[in-house]
Amino acid sequence: MAVNVQIRGTKAQLRVTHRLLPRAFFFTFPTEAEARAYGEQLAALLDRGIVPAELLAVPAHADDPLLFEVVRAYTQQAPITDSDNRLLTHMMGELVGLRLSGLTWAWVDQYVRDLKIKRHLAPSTIRKRVGVLGRIVDWHLRRVTPPDQPIPANPLRLLPKGYSGYSRLEAQALAAKELPPRRDQHRDRRLLPEEERRIRAALTGEKREDRERALSPDVEFTMLFDLILNTGLRLREAYRLRVEQVDLQRGILHVDGSKGHRGQIKPRTVPLVAALRERLQAYLVGRRGLLFAFWDGSEAGLTKTTARLSARFAVLFNYAQVPEFTEHDLRHEATCRWVEMRSRMRGGWAFSEVEVCRIMGWTDTRMMLRYASLRGEDLAARLA
Repeated sequence: MAVNVQIRGTKAQLRVTHRLLPRAFFFTFPTEAEARAYGEQLAALLDRGIVPAELLAVPAHADDPLLFEVVRAYTQQAPITDSDNRLLTHMMGELVGLRLSGLTWAWVDQYVRDLKIKRHLAPSTIRKRVGVLGRIVDWHLRRVTPPDQPIPANPLRLLPKGYSGYSRLEAQALAAKELPPRRDQHRDRRLLPEEERRIRAALTGEKREDRERALSPDVEFTMLFDLILNTGLRLREAYRLRVEQVDLQRGILHVDGSKGHRGQIKPRTVPLVAALRERLQAYLVGRRGLLFAFWDGSEAGLTKTTARLSARFAVLFNYAQVPEFTEHDLRHEATCRWVEMRSRMRGGWAFSEVEVCRIMGWTDTRMMLRYASLRGEDLAARLA
């Protein structure tokens, strides 16, 4: 038994040999990580005496391809986000040996059940897996179905509403393993005034009494915190900003949205509140190019930069004693501030629901309801 991965140019070639195989099996992947992940799954199957169809010397059927081949074709020919590509890398082992004809309602139903009972995944993770696989099958069926014929039903689209939630029977099966059913986690954490004061104190280098040293003050990181809190930009949108995208004269940011359809850039304009506008004016003196120096400007550096900054925010919030708060919660807080903002000229609310969605980069107003965690005391204060 041998599973080898060799780098050939910009791709990785997987080579599998085993006594059960009539000949060595080769397959090329875009990355070494994908090749090794799939190789480990195949090795585990072969060790149990299971030979997947793609390892046999059997010609593939054009009208009934392996789902593995459909996925590979999609990743090479269709627009795909980095997150979907990473997810598919982890999913490859779940699709070993399955042909398109085997993608039946019964298989899909059992697949979802296995994700719950065997993998113990959260409902949101299950929906992501089913969603990306459903898009791939839709794409394939549209391509291969003649124009004069109806497109066959996609079994992944036949799942009922709420399929990702754990049923009573599934909860009982998990109870036998002493595991609880997973549930979706809805973030509604607001930033209290005292918590914001402690965060700002930590950013300026103020030392806690129970710590030996303070956090090192960093003008750029403080500006990043201010920017996200007062605009609601996503982390990647914020650190990718360039100086020329800040229009202080008109009081707006020209943002390259990072959540467009299938990873496309979705530009939008975000207004600047007066306090942030003043801080940016002082911050921009003498700066050129990127607004922040956290990112090297390369596509390859995006994931590492996001992870590094997210970890840095976690350290900040921990030091400031703001429990269970994350960088993304700043976006929730900013949404609430846009919703609650009063117009100095009209006296009423500054922005409508549609306008808040435009600021935050959403096309569905339901996203505003999901993000707007309004405090009861703030609502009660409006009655005064």
